[in-house]
Amino acid sequence: MASEDVLQARVRQSDKLSKYITLSTAHMTQADSVLLKKLSRPYRDRHDESKWIDEAWVFDTQYGFILQLSQRDKRLATLRDEGGSATLCELLEALTKDTGISFVLFDRDEELMKHLLAFAW
Repeated sequence: MASEDVLQARVRQSDKLSKYITLSTAHMTQADSVLLKKLSRPYRDRHDESKWIDEAWVFDTQYGFILQLSQRDKRLATLRDEGGSATLCELLEALTKDTGISFVLFDRDEELMKHLLAFAW
């Protein structure tokens, strides 16, 4: 097993590290939660019922979701097209714009973040 010093040196040299942020699921609507659950599995294309979409960028964790947003513009467009709330889309856009954040973890047990809209559901 590599020593801690070796691992830390590899981390410092890496340009492939990703940033993430963890938020409460209360910062999304219940409808957004239902939509993210749908997007976490293969689903039928809205425009072509014969086509299935399975892009694996939303992961259901049982207690929330992990969103992989390295293709930010494409993912936010998909979220909007599929009916994601303006609140969620604007939040994700603000969190990922020029921050280097490429993963957003939503967890039901996470504390609410001050100054962010929260929903009781």
